[in-house]
Amino acid sequence: MRLLVFSDLDGTLLDHDHYTCKKAEPALRMLKERGVELVLCSSKTRAEILPLWYALGLMSPFISENGGGIFAPREHPLVAEPGWKPAEAGWRVRRLGMPIEEVRARFARFKDRFGAKGFGDLSDAEVARLTGLAETSAGLARRREFNEPVVLPDPETQAEDFAAAAREAGLEVTRGARFFHLLGGGDKGRAVRELLALYRRLYPEITTLGLGDAPNDLPMLEAMDQAVLVARPDGSHAELDLPGLIREPRPGPEGWNAAVIAWLESRSL
Repeated sequence: MRLLVFSDLDGTLLDHDHYTCKKAEPALRMLKERGVELVLCSSKTRAEILPLWYALGLMSPFISENGGGIFAPREHPLVAEPGWKPAEAGWRVRRLGMPIEEVRARFARFKDRFGAKGFGDLSDAEVARLTGLAETSAGLARRREFNEPVVLPDPETQAEDFAAAAREAGLEVTRGARFFHLLGGGDKGRAVRELLALYRRLYPEITTLGLGDAPNDLPMLEAMDQAVLVARPDGSHAELDLPGLIREPRPGPEGWNAAVIAWLESRSL
């Protein structure tokens, strides 16, 4: 039986405020010791994910921008399957989402109606203020390829009408820990299912764990054998309805660490 872990980043594996995963280090070591692949599945861009991917010493594929693209190192066994295209040196990609230029062109049709701004409308400094990232990291967050994070002036009252306007423009909206995201054809669930289909061609018996913290993680969690929703910093949970969902009471990487260790230990019984 091959084990796979799929994980969101911000607010899940990474601390909501400081973007660190120090409290998850025991579980990360255990995954490595047991040869369990960790697949990062995030709203972050490829440019943001790559430094973390290298820092964690991963060799597995990753999913960027809420399922807009699946990236894999050229040496990974999955790349032998058809459908991969060349990316930057040493990488291959499966593009599922609409190109960011088209997403932004469609967004332009209705954004002024809501006073909405996307990352393409903001500077590195403005994104840094909104996220708490350093400006250099904010610059990486603005290097979009597939979907656009959006800030609404009054999100609680505008969310429904904004989503309807996006659908009229041929886009979908999902909500992350900080932003709404405009998607054009890809989501975390579709990307995860496609990746799992490739894995199962090589390894027929697979058991999966998925971890997230926000509504945009639901499509990913629905594709998992076991799904975990970690708490938000205030101890509450996003309103997700999924049979068998484990609501981990600890937030971010602390909750991630506990949930992964418990799952791995249950697999050893």
